[in-house]
Amino acid sequence: MDIKNAIEIKNVSKSFKVRINSNSKYKRSISFKIKAEKQEHVVLDDISFNVKKGEVIGILGRNGSGKSTLLKIISHILEPDSGTVEISGNIASILELGMGFHQDMSGRENIFIKGAMYGFSKEQIERKMNDIVEYSGLGDYIDNPLRTYSSGMTGRLAFAIMVNVDANIFLVDEILSVGDASFSAKASEHFKKAAKNGKTILLVSHSIGSIEEMCSRAIWIENGRIKENGPVKTVCSHYKAGMTESFEITSDLAESGVADAQYRLALMYRDGTKIGVDESLAFQWMKSAAEQNHILAQLGYADMLFDGIGTEQDTVTAIQYYQMAADRGNNDARIKLAILLGDDDSDRKEMRELFKLLAEKGNPLNEFRYADLLLKTAWGESDRKEAFEWFKKAADDGNLDAKFQTGVMYRDGIGIGSNIESAVKMFIDAGEMGHQRSQTVLAELYLSGIKVERNEEESFKWYLKSAKSGNSRSQYQVGVMYRDGIGTDINYDETKKWLNVFSNSVLINHQNWAADILKNISLNNEKYSFIGMMRKAVQSENPNFMFKLASYMRDKSIDFDTGEIIRLFKDSADCNNVASQMALGDLFLKGMFVEEDKKKAFEYYRRAALNGNPVAAFNVALMYHKGIGTDIDNEKYRLFLEIAQEGGYTDSFLVI
Repeated sequence: MDIKNAIEIKNVSKSFKVRINSNSKYKRSISFKIKAEKQEHVVLDDISFNVKKGEVIGILGRNGSGKSTLLKIISHILEPDSGTVEISGNIASILELGMGFHQDMSGRENIFIKGAMYGFSKEQIERKMNDIVEYSGLGDYIDNPLRTYSSGMTGRLAFAIMVNVDANIFLVDEILSVGDASFSAKASEHFKKAAKNGKTILLVSHSIGSIEEMCSRAIWIENGRIKENGPVKTVCSHYKAGMTESFEITSDLAESGVADAQYRLALMYRDGTKIGVDESLAFQWMKSAAEQNHILAQLGYADMLFDGIGTEQDTVTAIQYYQMAADRGNNDARIKLAILLGDDDSDRKEMRELFKLLAEKGNPLNEFRYADLLLKTAWGESDRKEAFEWFKKAADDGNLDAKFQTGVMYRDGIGIGSNIESAVKMFIDAGEMGHQRSQTVLAELYLSGIKVERNEEESFKWYLKSAKSGNSRSQYQVGVMYRDGIGTDINYDETKKWLNVFSNSVLINHQNWAADILKNISLNNEKYSFIGMMRKAVQSENPNFMFKLASYMRDKSIDFDTGEIIRLFKDSADCNNVASQMALGDLFLKGMFVEEDKKKAFEYYRRAALNGNPVAAFNVALMYHKGIGTDIDNEKYRLFLEIAQEGGYTDSFLVI
């Protein structure tokens, strides 16, 4: 055995004989006996891994995957059918509540029994007795029979005994989920200290957060085999993704009665995600989840009843389930219920008709607005599908909000089957153009690793972009990531910078107000001035303040560095600030402070136009018409001219 290892497990397998009913159909009869036969059920199948001394390893897996059996084999409670387990050190374990305890004896008496199992003499136990009782927090209950204890009290007693054992290997099965919050925190803190002191710990828990916090490595066991063995954050992210996205796992959980899994399985059958479309099964699973008070399933079930999807149309029952979801706060259900009970849907239909006419003209902003209206007033899946198609069209035409919403719909399977690759592409397209919400979503996706491969470097990159766009939550996160070296090198100077930016974010409105006041009056105090206050506000990375400061400096250019003016406008424009995009279009077109560049002028005007600026749209139209900074395109000329007219820009109506 390698002297660096505390545990070596080689090719361990374990099976149990279980009774399987051989009669799939039988009559209910007092005299009838059910025939059963014993079959081998493989719990562990050729498991191998090593645990170094001082490692803290989390064992993940669903119920029945073999986690607890593995710990029992390591602690020599069970023998493997094949394979070997070698241990270097003394083991202390809590594998099942009550294991090694006598229910009719008191807690104090059970301390002697359990202590003897750990190899303590009676004298040694007596010396540790007060420490064990105090740590357990049981007080006078220590002399009551164990059968009077709650599961939490039993767990606290078992844990108190274990922590007083002079062992260097700890095997723990779900102890952190036993007892109240204060005891769980106490147990967690003990293991952290034990790990720092070089103890080896194997922890089985369904709490992913506990494993991520305490462990350096994780092992995922699925159907008796090791599915993954690696860094804790990577394995945990894959495990969480598997729990939500795997058809097999979702189906197993749904069969066992988990409402959220039933809802997700219904969506899989409805949308054909990872399985063929089956409206009948989608309806049955949606119904099962709705009957367990799953709020989204209640809404989905009502929709299916109302539209007759997978079942006969049943408006009365649909209204009942809309009412249930509405009573629990679901706004979509409230809107549908109000329409049904109010019996007047004319305004909704009229607004849809109007915005469809506007969208069909090709304005990306109106395409987005029509899609947004469809989604907000969607009655069923057909409306959501149409909304997706219009969001996608607006996204392809360049609207950043539409790119973001299309990404959300791809990610969550709204109006289209879930497609995380397409979702990420949409978020990246928008994020690279300064769309702050897309940047934040990408950062969170890459950090969680639930739907995409966990990538701390990518997460940091997008959090940083979002922070530079003025998002205060991202600014705090960037400071923490610099501090802890998550996705980047540790840099305490950058940590201080970003945490200062975050802490000062509460001041930005007052800095803005103060700047406006100081622009018009003088306090006869050199400490306070408009320009000084605006420079403080700009430190928050807010693109609106960058534009405001740059505009002031541009108008008084004789007093300021023109390079700083352009930099502020560009930083703001890159954060999708429309006013800065328009200003840069003007500067590049006229060659003011920069070398004249018609192509750059066109691009900045176009970005501002797609964000709804009618003056920019008019400029783009003229540039398409005359071939300035772009090729002549009469079709796009007419399109952007209409966008300018829809925005009310007067000069656009004078063009013939």
